[in-house]
Amino acid sequence: MGGLRLDSREAILAGGKTGPAIIAGDPEKSLLIQAVTHKHERLKMPPAGELKPEEISALSAWIKEGAYWPPETAKEAGPAYVITPEQRAFWSFQPVREPAPPAVKDRTWARTPADHFILAKLESQGLKAAPPASRRTLIRRASLDLTGLPPTPGEIDAFEADRSPDAFAKVVDRLLASPGYGECWGRHWLDVARYADDKLNSTQDEPYANAFRYRNWVIGAINGDMPYDVFLKAQIAGDQMPASDPLKYLPALGFFALSPEFQDERVDALSRGFLGLTVACAQCHDHKFDPIPTKDYYALQGVFASSELDEKPLAGPKVVELYSERKKAADRQEERIKRFYRQQTDLAAEMLAAQTGSYLLAARGLGQPGRLDAESLGRWKTYLSEPRKDHPYLKPWFELASRNASRSEFEKEAARLQSFVVDLVEEKRRVDHENEIRLGLDPGRADLANASLVSLPRDKYIFWRDLFAAGAKDSAGFFSTPDGIYYYGRAKIDRFLPAQAREYLKDQKAELDALKKAIPEQYPFLHTLKDGAKPADQPIAIRGDRNNKGEIAPRAFLSVLSDGAPKPFTHGSGRLDLAEAIANPDNPLTARVMVNRVWMIHFGRGIVNTPGNFGQLGERPVHPELLDYLAARFVKNGWSLKKLHREIMLTAAYQLGSQPIERNLAIDPDDALYWRFHRRRMDIETIRDSMLFVAGTLDATPAGKPVRLDDEKNHKRTVYGQISRRKTEPFLSLFDFPNPNSTSEKRIATNIPPQRLFFMNSRFVEQQAAALAARLAGEPAARITQAYRILYGRKPDAAELRLGQEFVQSSQWPQYMRVLLSSNEFLFLD
Repeated sequence: MGGLRLDSREAILAGGKTGPAIIAGDPEKSLLIQAVTHKHERLKMPPAGELKPEEISALSAWIKEGAYWPPETAKEAGPAYVITPEQRAFWSFQPVREPAPPAVKDRTWARTPADHFILAKLESQGLKAAPPASRRTLIRRASLDLTGLPPTPGEIDAFEADRSPDAFAKVVDRLLASPGYGECWGRHWLDVARYADDKLNSTQDEPYANAFRYRNWVIGAINGDMPYDVFLKAQIAGDQMPASDPLKYLPALGFFALSPEFQDERVDALSRGFLGLTVACAQCHDHKFDPIPTKDYYALQGVFASSELDEKPLAGPKVVELYSERKKAADRQEERIKRFYRQQTDLAAEMLAAQTGSYLLAARGLGQPGRLDAESLGRWKTYLSEPRKDHPYLKPWFELASRNASRSEFEKEAARLQSFVVDLVEEKRRVDHENEIRLGLDPGRADLANASLVSLPRDKYIFWRDLFAAGAKDSAGFFSTPDGIYYYGRAKIDRFLPAQAREYLKDQKAELDALKKAIPEQYPFLHTLKDGAKPADQPIAIRGDRNNKGEIAPRAFLSVLSDGAPKPFTHGSGRLDLAEAIANPDNPLTARVMVNRVWMIHFGRGIVNTPGNFGQLGERPVHPELLDYLAARFVKNGWSLKKLHREIMLTAAYQLGSQPIERNLAIDPDDALYWRFHRRRMDIETIRDSMLFVAGTLDATPAGKPVRLDDEKNHKRTVYGQISRRKTEPFLSLFDFPNPNSTSEKRIATNIPPQRLFFMNSRFVEQQAAALAARLAGEPAARITQAYRILYGRKPDAAELRLGQEFVQSSQWPQYMRVLLSSNEFLFLD
């Protein structure tokens, strides 16, 4: 506000409105030293207290020695980045090959060629695989794994009775064909897509109107087994893929159109989600570990900088035109009313300011309060009750009060302050007018950050704010300041209006109500992207500073994934070129990354256990040959996710039990080689949906607009619940739901006491327990047996039956159902 800049020697020597900040060679005469030592009568920085003596000494020595400033060298071009042969030889940059399954000693264990890779590694380490899982365990595992819902007792009975060789294959096919498959695995993808139903806004809710259309597109695409290469291309450049139906690819652009819109966020989500590389680490400097130069980051950033947010109506032109016309009419009327309120607020403040002296005297008990506004007088009294202010203008007033000065002295100071406040109003008006001229009367201009604006001096602005500014009230509770003493906004200005103005306002509001009622329901539309009118390459921001521009980075793919120098993208923004480069079967990362992600969700541990980082800092694959085998098969099978699921789930490795083997635990305690199934707690979506399912309250019909998850009437699957970037539903966070403000490579499962307390105290759990109890019929033993069959897919043993009967004799059935619902057997995937 003082016009001082400290980013160059010239700016410091020129100084701001108070003059040069330093006098080279003379620290004592330099304002900077006077301010930091608090010797200046007005400038005292930092306000909380002086700098440390050694810090002041360093500044003084620097000024005394002439205030040396190194010459600008940041923009000088350094040597071109060269990717070495050793870097290109890194495992994840090598082409995907389909290795032959290795020979194994035990020829009876393997069910598929993929099992040979698992078994060969186990045999080489002297490990023995755990026994197969029971059929009940296996069907429950597969059902929860693929659909997020447990099997019914009838489905378990049918599988246990089916002794055909392809019995489990039939179960897998049935589950893959169910709508629940897309709902479950669509949610896995939404973690990667950092999906949310609102914009990132820390102060208020700002929902997207049609975000759910992207969510439903993902679910539909996965249920329909859209080839993964097409699936990812649509999310990058769906607007440039030919289709007669706009719903085929356009909704997919929500991947980026619904993003948090951080500067580097889209490149990060793209590179980690699709390629398993941390390209965003190269925003400020060449990547420290992987062969990704800063130029590559800005080459990708240029693609998104050349794209714009767009909306694709899903209604006819006449419907869109009618809505737009009536909405604009209502918006114009609302702006007219807002402008009237602003004018009246300013006018009231100006009138009150002209009585400042009277308010000060009345607050002191020296004036007549009868002719003054009571609320404003009360505000003055509150304001004057604390002498400490962030400005100096009331200091003389408080000095008079401290020595109990005479009435005449107070009257003189009150008159002086009133004159100062009236002049302050005029000065603020001149500043605002000049800024409007500098901004071209457009405060929303894109280069606002670089505009050269003027302002009141700091102390005057603080005093003006305390008198005239609207209070800042953050609903999130981060900060809150009261309204200025003379500020009466829309909620309180009416009492200052003359009768004629109130009648005018009444008529204007009535007209606004009529215009709003005439607006039809907004037509549906898709949140999409489109190419900008003038796609352009971006300059490298030296050290991440966009004001320090380096060489231009042509829009292109990553150097390490290109054959030779990257070829510049030439089609519009370059999004389609980028999508095709990622989906290219020769790209060594795309298939590997997706296969690894699917394997990780099935087994609880990835072949590469850092699914979003296949670079130097990521973990190395424990089964590189298996990963390549599956990736090659994935591409060969038309990028079909359903075929990939089938190939993984029909392995003997997937069908293993989870029993521990002491010898194996000593050699491979983390089960990195997959000698048993990894037992783990279900994610929160599966827990909630499974409770609804067993209670008989699940509404399995797909949802459109999101439904609040804390609504007791919401029995939809959790994937259809409202997800907020501003405030995640507490019970989701409690069970490790990922932050939707960034792409999530995997969920980190925790085990903390509040999770247990949730099952003890949650109203939701209480309701489902009651509904489950109501499903049961017959004598206590029969009801307990039904509950075990529904929840666990088995009958209770004698001890469980006896304990259950004893419990319900002294308690109620809903409490007993709550105990069973909160058991590990129900909550864990075994």
